Amino acid sequence: MTWEITDLDALFADDRMLIAALHRHGVAAEPVVWSDPDVDWNAYDVALIRSTWDYIDERALFLSVLDTIEASSCRLFNARDVVRWNSDKSYLFDLESWGVPIVPTVTAGNFAEHPAGRDWDTVVIKPTVGTGASDVSRVERNRIDETLERLSAGGVLDEYLIQPMVDSVVDEGEWSFIVLAGRFSHALLKKPAAGDYRTQGIYGGTVLPVVPPAEDIRLAENILAAVPHELLYARLDLVRVDGTLAIMELELIEPILYFSLAPERVDRLASAVIARAGMS
Repeated sequence: MTWEITDLDALFADDRMLIAALHRHGVAAEPVVWSDPDVDWNAYDVALIRSTWDYIDERALFLSVLDTIEASSCRLFNARDVVRWNSDKSYLFDLESWGVPIVPTVTAGNFAEHPAGRDWDTVVIKPTVGTGASDVSRVERNRIDETLERLSAGGVLDEYLIQPMVDSVVDEGEWSFIVLAGRFSHALLKKPAAGDYRTQGIYGGTVLPVVPPAEDIRLAENILAAVPHELLYARLDLVRVDGTLAIMELELIEPILYFSLAPERVDRLASAVIARAGMS
């Protein structure tokens, strides 16, 4: 059988390791660029979304390609409906309505009416569609109105979310919980560089494998249990707010899974893909 792994950079560590793991299980796997119009999805049994980070520039086209995959004989993971929902960070409001603890979040267009917003000394403003902290800015209280006016003048006010700057990002770090086929797999603790607030490596952030407390693992599993979608993989990015972990972002499309820091876990995902595809 031939399998396809959509991949922006075929040399990315997670993807190299996953392809090798699938090969060890007797499965042929190859990277294919999602935007290649010549791809015949019926020639593949499974498409596993991986490093498609450029989708934010052509979200409508990306979702259209996923529609094409869903209409073919190829199985898509995670599914199109999951991706469509998760590709706009407004999903945070759904999570909140389902009882999931989230970092306090408000749309930029509603910020002026938000009762707690004016108590936030520093805020983080982020686009509803984006990855890797692209176009994210930290704004002090005395510049919030100016920033909102600029977004409004550009006609994009409703395309941004506002969250308070959470001190624990700097003091404790951001936790990433990896869940594969519904089971907790491994966790990382990411910390920003001195003077920064972004934990991504491109901004100087660091990441280390950690063993989280059992109660935090249970919280992460309970959060995913509240999501009404079947998920093959997920990464929960959480920070501590008032002593409890809360979702900053829920990554269900193309998260880095940090297999290079937990190499023994890559076979778990390979086995899960095979089982979900009905080949076990």
